[in-house]
Amino acid sequence: MLPRGKGQQMARNIEKAAITIDKWEVAMSEVVGGVVLLLYPAEGDVVPIILRPAQATKLGHDLQSPKFIPKPTVQ
Repeated sequence: MLPRGKGQQMARNIEKAAITIDKWEVAMSEVVGGVVLLLYPAEGDVVPIILRPAQATKLGHDLQSPKFIPKPTVQ
């Protein structure tokens, strides 16, 4: 386990990118003890994401009712 704050520091260093997803699958896995989300991008390798059940529930709620984020206007 990482020391407190180390995970946040590592997350800031990860480059953000937008990818196009062709297909995705989700399943509960007793082997990893969580929910496994597999993303199949249009280009590149499969991206596996392991979520705790609470994270998967929140993600599901967010996908059902996304928040509206207005585009910034230039004046």
